[in-house]
Amino acid sequence: MIELIEIASSKAVGLRVSGKIEEKDIKLVIDAINEKLKYEEKLAIYVELVEFGGISIKALIEDIKFAFPNMKKFTKKAVVSDKSWHETLMEISDKIFPFIELKHFGVDEKEKALLWVMED
Repeated sequence: MIELIEIASSKAVGLRVSGKIEEKDIKLVIDAINEKLKYEEKLAIYVELVEFGGISIKALIEDIKFAFPNMKKFTKKAVVSDKSWHETLMEISDKIFPFIELKHFGVDEKEKALLWVMED
């Protein structure tokens, strides 16, 4: 499941992941990104990874279909998580978004991660 997190920047999209990611979750994220891209050329992504329970095939297909033509519209991605969870997500993200600067932050560094994604 993915829920949107309000970010105090028009140049960033915030997400909280807990459990398995389904197609409807990816569509929610795509809609949020497209809304911000109406006003900004490039975006950063902030992710709080509470628990990663995998991703459905349909969700992965939707993600890839959106990601490849839009890859250069993303500058960086901050992942806030317990270290045991970040490695899987970073591996997946590296394959899907190879041009995005990725950075991991511990759960006690949420503020630092938010500030980093809002930097130009």
